[in-house]
Amino acid sequence: MIKKEKRKSLLSVLLLAGALVLTGCGEEPYELQDNEREIIVNYAAHIAAKYNVKQPEGYRYVYLQPEDGVAAEEPEESQTEEAQQPQTDGNADDRTQEDMPADGGEISGGGEEASVTLSEALGLKGIQAVYTGAELTGQYDSIIPNSGKKLLILHVTLQNRTKKAKKCDILSLLPVFQAKINGTQEATAELTILPENLSTWEDNIAGGGSADTIILFQVNEDEVTSVEQLELKVTAGGKTSRVVFL
Repeated sequence: MIKKEKRKSLLSVLLLAGALVLTGCGEEPYELQDNEREIIVNYAAHIAAKYNVKQPEGYRYVYLQPEDGVAAEEPEESQTEEAQQPQTDGNADDRTQEDMPADGGEISGGGEEASVTLSEALGLKGIQAVYTGAELTGQYDSIIPNSGKKLLILHVTLQNRTKKAKKCDILSLLPVFQAKINGTQEATAELTILPENLSTWEDNIAGGGSADTIILFQVNEDEVTSVEQLELKVTAGGKTSRVVFL
């Protein structure tokens, strides 16, 4: 209940911040970036869906509308972020999961950016974010994919490897996860208010304890029938990292 109240409080703060920056006292209005607008729109949509008893199908992702009025298939990155990120040639590494550390390992070669662990990408201290597997499904909890899509669920365990309880606050980082599946299919993680959602996770983990979380994507059901290769682009804390799982 406390975590739900925190998420509703976060929504209120985001909406209030959006209103304040647009109504300055004689100052030039602040223009929100695409990812900032997306966060506000999606959290507002999810909160509305949660308390809408006439919406039995559950939460659905709200995509940004381009200027021509046609809905985009996937949210686009801002031009600023594209300019800052190194380009990859799309070649997937041919190592198996057994060759990799559980939370993603160091890989370089082929002209691609070197890989780091998911823990390093999120800047975690004393907490390890360990990838434990992926699954394709037609529904997760109350979340149903759009027509022609299926859900890709990445399972990540947060492990406190110290003897003392530690707070793990990933919510404050507002991370963005972008996946490349089988070297070709790309998707951006869904923004949900599920308590196990990694991008909004915030809680204490007891010494030696762990917590199971997920990262959720929508992928084309005809193009992704299995997950043979998998990597993430993680943007958090002002930096972007590449994490290879498979």
